[in-house]
Amino acid sequence: MNRIEFMTELAALLQDVPVEERREAMQYYNDYFDDAGDENEEQVISELGSPAKVAATIKADLGSQAGDYAEYSENGYTDSRFDQKEMPAGRAYQRKEEKEPPKTSRALKIVLIIAIILVGAPVLIPLGVGITLAVLGCVIALFCAFIALVVASVAVAIVGIVVFGVGIATLIPELAVGLALVGTGLILTVLGVIATVASVKLCLVVFPGICRGIVWICRRPFQGKAVA
Repeated sequence: MNRIEFMTELAALLQDVPVEERREAMQYYNDYFDDAGDENEEQVISELGSPAKVAATIKADLGSQAGDYAEYSENGYTDSRFDQKEMPAGRAYQRKEEKEPPKTSRALKIVLIIAIILVGAPVLIPLGVGITLAVLGCVIALFCAFIALVVASVAVAIVGIVVFGVGIATLIPELAVGLALVGTGLILTVLGVIATVASVKLCLVVFPGICRGIVWICRRPFQGKAVA
């Protein structure tokens, strides 16, 4: 049985009670449930007993014996017998007051933010500039390294072509030397071409990724502020 069922049955059992007394009695028990709180609803019903028992008590109080126990005050219907263990209708249930978080002034927050910026600016600005320059230096150094790799690969291929040409020219007077030079030239040319193609592809893969990473890092703080 819940509160609604309890109060509905109690109201039905009090139909033969005068309207004013019935209204005050119903108001008393409604207030009693409200004071106890929703979390104590089952406990209140268990302590009060059945609606029939409560109705019988109210009717008895309204009879010739009511003067010893019951009265209707400005706070509603009260019965001294409800203070007893078997009918603790007068027992006080105190709701736990919700603690509201302390409200900080918006102006105070703004002042604190400005103070933090002013105090941290002499450190944060040079630090940010230093980190930016360091990242930029690393990117430039990496770019130069890749350019040097491409140039070296092309140079190997060119040397291989030159050696191959010299070997061809040396075949007539010195066959063995010419063949050695031709073979060496072919090997250098093939290695140079392979290294050139590989280094160019590596540049095309690595540098766009580095650029996207730098852009993502730069946009990250602003995205965080937008979400907040």
